[in-house]
Amino acid sequence: MQFSRQTPMEAVAAVTQALPQLLGDHRHAERIPITDMPLDQIAALNDWTVGDGVLASPDWYCQLIHTPDEEVAWRAEHVFYEKQPLATFTREVPEGLVRNFFAHLATPTAVQRAFADVPLSTRYEHGHLITPARAAAISPRIDHTPAPSDRPGRRR
Repeated sequence: MQFSRQTPMEAVAAVTQALPQLLGDHRHAERIPITDMPLDQIAALNDWTVGDGVLASPDWYCQLIHTPDEEVAWRAEHVFYEKQPLATFTREVPEGLVRNFFAHLATPTAVQRAFADVPLSTRYEHGHLITPARAAAISPRIDHTPAPSDRPGRRR
């Protein structure tokens, strides 16, 4: 897997959070769901077009391209970054990770993030709405693992 700096962080987080479960660690499975919905159903739920090996966003700016016979079997692309894909997945990557990535990439649900984390294409393109949020916590429902307090040299 490889992600560019323009890849939405929610889609990257969906992959990295699902990875331990796919490797057999189910300690946080109830908090980090892995979608088992087929990609074409995820696309249909979010008004994406399903074509021959290509899933395209409603505005046709973003695509998830499947080339199963190539080493890079999945490629997410955006028209603003034609020289560099948003994400690539080799054939060895479990499809569950691609599904989780796509489920977060395809959703039209607005997300809250710091202005510095808004992709450049969204900041300067007039097809998106950026609404300032004053005194709001970014993603207040994120679960954080507490740091161990018994590390050597750590003060209590």
